[in-house]
Amino acid sequence: MSPIAKAPSASTPRGRPGQPKPRVDKAARGLAVLEAAVEVFAEKGLQSATMQDVADRMGVAKILIYRLYPSRQALIDALFGDMLARIEADSGRPWGGYGSSIARLVTMSRANPKLALLLLRDARGAPEAAVWRAALEDLLTRLIEPFVAAPAQASDKARATCRHAARTFMPFVIEAWAAGIEDSDGMDDETRTRWFGEIVRAWREATYAAAGLSPLPLPPPHGG
Repeated sequence: MSPIAKAPSASTPRGRPGQPKPRVDKAARGLAVLEAAVEVFAEKGLQSATMQDVADRMGVAKILIYRLYPSRQALIDALFGDMLARIEADSGRPWGGYGSSIARLVTMSRANPKLALLLLRDARGAPEAAVWRAALEDLLTRLIEPFVAAPAQASDKARATCRHAARTFMPFVIEAWAAGIEDSDGMDDETRTRWFGEIVRAWREATYAAAGLSPLPLPPPHGG
């Protein structure tokens, strides 16, 4: 079950004659729209799905969707903005050792795999979602950079090597993450974590060697 609340019944029961209608929980309706949107976008694609498709999935008039999300852009922003906020919040946890990052990303995404795959697989090709894909790539690059950080006294050339290593490693992280969600990599969680960790270790050592630098120490792994 996704963390987005299950959509309530499309019809709102009326009060008895002479009594006011029951109040609609706007927050619950908004979450129901988001859940329906994920299903529709996953089926039809971010570029093709419309607000009418979302309304049809919920069995409500399109105007009710627009009252909560005035445009497709607003709807997509609500979906991906929350996801990126959760990724960034999780990144503040102590480092768990080599391979821990892929384990956390895959585990977090299993709560709503369709939404995660929309961002990882489809967002780049959809104009309204491209900004979120770019934001994801920027966030991941910033999280990767400390693993190959250049010391203060490093030359400009060495710094360029380290920055290049971080930027070019980021697409690999996205692909490994998506494959873990899809369970298409042929690995269980323990094997995937070990495999990814060994690759990160070798990539880090190779980057520092290419830059002519000694690797900076990493913090001790935290088991929590």
